Amino acid sequence: MNSLRGTTTGEDIFKEVEEMLTKYNLKWNQLKCVTTDGGKNMSGTGKGLVGSIYTACENARCTRPMVIHCIIHQHVLCGKYLNLSCVLEPVVSTVNFIRSRGLNHRQFRDFLSEVEAEYPDLPYHTAVRWLSSGKVLLRFFELRAEIEIFLNEKKRPQPLLSNTEWLWKLAFAADIMGFLNGFNLKLQGKTVLICETYTAVKSFRRQLALIESQIMSSCFVHFPCCQTLKEEVDSPFPHEFAGDIFSELKKQFQ
Repeated sequence: MNSLRGTTTGEDIFKEVEEMLTKYNLKWNQLKCVTTDGGKNMSGTGKGLVGSIYTACENARCTRPMVIHCIIHQHVLCGKYLNLSCVLEPVVSTVNFIRSRGLNHRQFRDFLSEVEAEYPDLPYHTAVRWLSSGKVLLRFFELRAEIEIFLNEKKRPQPLLSNTEWLWKLAFAADIMGFLNGFNLKLQGKTVLICETYTAVKSFRRQLALIESQIMSSCFVHFPCCQTLKEEVDSPFPHEFAGDIFSELKKQFQ
């Protein structure tokens, strides 16, 4: 392991790699595989680390190494293909209204404390930290009644909070993102080997098929938010919306 101080461009990283190879008397033809996280400084074939390694291997007249994507980051990219904008955009907008203004945020926390809500606050949604989406959606769903009352008091009502079709989509999005978050955590850890992560991905594909069949028959045994909403409303579950999400997930994880 070698530390980088200052900038971390592809050229900077390549320079450190090259120095390490020289220090330990390693040759470019001994490098068989490179794993990156998808950042341009790492995976760029021009000025990125991968591009610089390709050039070095060509100059050394040896075969290029295999380049693969970090399996955890690949999972994140698969999840980002899901079209949940109809749910995420109103949720993020509402969360930002509450949290980005100090007065609103204080009043909201005081309100939750006054009504003895299960949770004391709403988390922020951070696009960089993809896992935060699931946490925000889940907390928003669980505090939906309190949020609706607070917004009405602030003269900024959100009509979607009384729209049962949208609430179904919110519940499903919270559950499916929680499902993906749980899977992501299984891939992490210093003692987890690549064979275990590969097995986890194969298992996850089978789980997707199982829960899809359950959801399409309106069985929410693995989807607690949907089960909660089912007991509160009489409107039908949006099977077409869920079907599109499952189709995209299966396609990406394949």
